[in-house]
Amino acid sequence: MENNTSSKKILKKLFSDGYCIVKNVLTDHECDKIVKNLEKLKHKTSNNKYFIDERSNNGQVTIRDLPLREPKIYLKLIDKTVIINILKNIFNETFILDNCQGSESINVKKNYKSLVHIDSHLANKFVGQTSDVVVCFCLNSFAKENGATKIWPKSHLSGVRIQNDKNYSKEIKKKYKYAEAEKGSAIFFLGQTWHQIGKNSNSEKRWGILCHYKKWWIKPSTDWTKCGPKIYNLLNKRQKELFGFTSISPKFNLKKQVRTLKTLRKSSQLNSNYFKTIQY
Repeated sequence: MENNTSSKKILKKLFSDGYCIVKNVLTDHECDKIVKNLEKLKHKTSNNKYFIDERSNNGQVTIRDLPLREPKIYLKLIDKTVIINILKNIFNETFILDNCQGSESINVKKNYKSLVHIDSHLANKFVGQTSDVVVCFCLNSFAKENGATKIWPKSHLSGVRIQNDKNYSKEIKKKYKYAEAEKGSAIFFLGQTWHQIGKNSNSEKRWGILCHYKKWWIKPSTDWTKCGPKIYNLLNKRQKELFGFTSISPKFNLKKQVRTLKTLRKSSQLNSNYFKTIQY
């Protein structure tokens, strides 16, 4: 599906199959620039004794929290218009960013091991109640041989959190597809759709950026509101909302014995000097 495909067609495909590929979301130049930065971050994190290498020995390099590491490069990805328009129609309420991370499939030969899973906390089989959506930017062409994401079409309707299912090995033998996509494409999939990073067998580069969004009332994996004043001042209104600044739980004022009644607020209500007034 092309980038100019109507939101209605994209949504129809998403709700029917649990995923949809949209072409030409990023230019080749944008992809190359981001891959160059990810390689730099990969080298940097490998020399960081505090960095937690999650599973590179099993075929996947993961670098989380990209907007905090390189905000000028990755902030522009999280609120691209084509993505926001789709998410608005899925969630039908305020949504936030769970995480934005780099994911590389690497050739580890026989050591490859990956869990088929869903990213949502809830295996909700009612698409109208979807709580999570993931968007994968394909920075290289995704093919079966270099580790394209494996997706189980219509698994979003199963109501099964596959990584916790006792019949796991039997269930995953059902038909799956490789989400083979051109460089610059974006793969949308609902948070309850079964998926798995593919095995890289030809050692060709396969970098992706995973942006995970969820409804505002679900706790994100990173507390973006602790980004600090430097990054905060780079955020536009939409990005402040995605970072959760408009959905911070109200604090009880012990002196006045009151608090704000509602959690959600408008971005226009945010204090421009937020980090000067906040108390940790």
